[in-house]
Amino acid sequence: MTRKATLRQVAEHAGVAIGTASAVFADKQWVSSRVRDAVRQAADELGYEPRQKRPEPAPVTDVAFISWAGEAFSPANPYFAAVLHGAQQACADLGISLHYEVADPARGGLPQAVERGQVSGLLLLSYASDSEYLERIVERGVPCVLLEHEPIALPVDHVRHDDELGGYLAGKHLLSLAKSPRMPGVITADENITPARARLAGFRRALDEANVAFDPRYVLRGTFDVASGLRCMNALLDLDVPPRAVFCANDESALGALEAARARGLDVPGDVAVMGFDDVPLAARAEPPLTTIATDKHLIGVQAVRHLLDRVGNPAMTSRDTRLAVRLVQRASTRG
Repeated sequence: MTRKATLRQVAEHAGVAIGTASAVFADKQWVSSRVRDAVRQAADELGYEPRQKRPEPAPVTDVAFISWAGEAFSPANPYFAAVLHGAQQACADLGISLHYEVADPARGGLPQAVERGQVSGLLLLSYASDSEYLERIVERGVPCVLLEHEPIALPVDHVRHDDELGGYLAGKHLLSLAKSPRMPGVITADENITPARARLAGFRRALDEANVAFDPRYVLRGTFDVASGLRCMNALLDLDVPPRAVFCANDESALGALEAARARGLDVPGDVAVMGFDDVPLAARAEPPLTTIATDKHLIGVQAVRHLLDRVGNPAMTSRDTRLAVRLVQRASTRG
């Protein structure tokens, strides 16, 4: 079997340095036409075939930020706004345009950015899983990063907060107040909403460690907004034995819970302690200031953009599940 000619052999045959021969095949402009002709003639005579240059990936100039309709996502939502701002800032730093669009899987149509082939990739913020819809997007060859979404068996990346740990920290904190051996109340959201499910699971782990019985009567499900937080808090306070502490699975629900407690003339935290999750700006300005689990909402948007650029450049790469750390921020709403 005849061995293929090497670049070194071509250089020697042409009477030039190997670096000069390499520059010829790399189309460097500083090589004289005489040397260029000599190297190419040597290559032809030896049957040398230069390596084909790997095509450079197309530059990323446009990406879309997609949120699902009907999931309390809008730029007015304090959590959503911070995530979107992080993504916008990361794109601006990289010279990338960011488009925003609301998608409704129930209506069947894919996002317009996908249908029109307008963008290099998608950032998808969705609390609830719709694997079939996501699979249709991926089948169109659009690189995707999912925010706040449970891992799914598709070639996409995930960026989310460690919600289970946050729920656990919340449970440990409220149980440490020792106001009552009973289970604290919980105001959460539908089971199909990934962060709500994970936060409740972490909370239950804290109950199990403390040997406190789980009582489903103390778990009420709202819609992650102030109005449902107020409604659920009133329902908890109307129980024959109301809780002495309440964990709200997001801060907006907790703001509603504080409003309900104030309307009844209850002291927070003297009569009932209240805490939230996310540490939105209003949490520190609540009356009283709200104990909460802090999440880095800005960073989740930034990290999603970074992951998306990696995936655009290497679509076949292994999927990644990145979870950002959370921490307890104690304020007056639980401090006796």
